Amino acid sequence: MKKIVILLSVLLVSITGCVNLNTYSIETIVNKIIKKENKLKNVNFEGYSYYVPKGLKYINKKEYNAYLVDANNNEYYVYVDVVSKYHNTKKKFLPNKKVYYSKSIKNNNKFGYLEITEYKHYYFIEAMYNYMKVEAYIKKDDLKDALTDIGLMLSSVKYNKEILNTMIGENKFSYKEENYNIFETKRKKSDFLNYVKEYDYNKNKVDEDNIKVEEE
Repeated sequence: MKKIVILLSVLLVSITGCVNLNTYSIETIVNKIIKKENKLKNVNFEGYSYYVPKGLKYINKKEYNAYLVDANNNEYYVYVDVVSKYHNTKKKFLPNKKVYYSKSIKNNNKFGYLEITEYKHYYFIEAMYNYMKVEAYIKKDDLKDALTDIGLMLSSVKYNKEILNTMIGENKFSYKEENYNIFETKRKKSDFLNYVKEYDYNKNKVDEDNIKVEEE
């Protein structure tokens, strides 16, 4: 357990120079965290794994969708598009100059985008990288911390080709259920909240057998 804590501390210090990221620009966080090779992981699912930072808690998970909250009750919706990953699907992102922040992310063969829309005292974040998308509805004061957590998740996602070949190659995965487009931003907080409502009926019942986060 101590090894994971030490590794995370070294990672944060090496990519930022210090643990407090609030003095850094969004662009710096993107370059130093999302684009950085991250070998940490503490959750494993069918065909993929990634790292969930300390402070984020699973409320529910259903198939390739997950709903999490942080210590300040900011909400995060995570989706992993294994079908697009399997087919190596690529689409160009067109930034939107009318929102608070909107840029594509490219790093070798990995790509994605970060878009932030402002809503009074909140920000709606849509971040996609390496076929994982995270949406979050965040209080303005928590933006940099939230981007750090999102960046650590996005930079850590890894895929198991053998499992994906078995699932998708043998048609064990239903393509009809794959209707969430990670390549396009919705720019609407209402869509995000609709996803969250789908989990409300079961907020306090997380399948512990399916979600095992290694303690730091």
